[in-house]
Amino acid sequence: MTRKKNPIFTKGQISHAWLSNILSESVTIRQIQPLAAGYVSDVYRIHLQATDLANKTTSVIVKTASLEPAKRMIASQFKSYQREYQFYRDIAPELDLSTPECYYKHFHEQPLSFCLVLEDVSSADRYPDTRASAQTIDETIVKQMAGLHQSHWNLPSGLPTFIDNLDQIGASYRAVFDRHKSIAHGCLGDFAWEVVRDYIHHGFKVQQPYPSTLIHVDIKPDNFSLKNDLTLFDWGDYCFGPPTFDLANFMINTPNSHQACQRHDLHLMAIYHKTLLELGVLNYSLREFHQDFQDILPLLAFTPLALINAAPGTSKTDKLRRILQQLGQMIEWHC
Repeated sequence: MTRKKNPIFTKGQISHAWLSNILSESVTIRQIQPLAAGYVSDVYRIHLQATDLANKTTSVIVKTASLEPAKRMIASQFKSYQREYQFYRDIAPELDLSTPECYYKHFHEQPLSFCLVLEDVSSADRYPDTRASAQTIDETIVKQMAGLHQSHWNLPSGLPTFIDNLDQIGASYRAVFDRHKSIAHGCLGDFAWEVVRDYIHHGFKVQQPYPSTLIHVDIKPDNFSLKNDLTLFDWGDYCFGPPTFDLANFMINTPNSHQACQRHDLHLMAIYHKTLLELGVLNYSLREFHQDFQDILPLLAFTPLALINAAPGTSKTDKLRRILQQLGQMIEWHC
């Protein structure tokens, strides 16, 4: 049931009564745990105890518009809050892919306000730490990803589109790349660095006639659990665009990615394309798919470089460098 409630924007406004009304059961807040997961949102895990069952404890995730001006500016630039609100309102109910249950959603553009209360799926199995144990899981995730893409394959484009994303980052990619030339060169390697530099110099190639479908944009272990084979969350960047972006982004963001090999990449790509065929996508040849995958790779340097620029010297820097190293390896293999 949809309920009209006053939106909340800071953890100080989260109350027992408010959550009890949303969840349709009497709950007591045991702990409000800030999470560092959100780049543009303030995210909290709310640990709860149901008062009618003393031993029953649970938790929910609350996402609100960030109080930090820099994060709010980025969110406004990419319409991240509006996107995620619209995803849970319009798209999630129709997907076969598992997404967190959304108990409450609110968005208002002026003045900017945003709030989601979501199912906490963190207790489900997480992505493993070792490559050996991840082989079968990678295959399952890639199959689920193909199913997500097939569900909206070349349907009339909704908004936002991937071209909107490119319009936003196009002007800044060169500046971000130039600011971090030494990091980019050191992580990517000579060949991949030249490929990315030439890509920026000649402009973005991601446009029709590439296939367009619903893509998550940020599929990585931080944004999914293995509940129901794959449960994807953090939909603030979703758009309609090239499916190879999701696949390549997943492949460069998996743990221990420096141990990945070309054979593993090609295996996952083959499974993805075979699954598309089995689901009825018959007008996308293997040659076209490989070309699209190759074309998208240089764009993937933008996010790790931009995040290094936004938070130099943080604990996430090493992880971002490893992502760039894996990207450099993939460019050498596929370009």
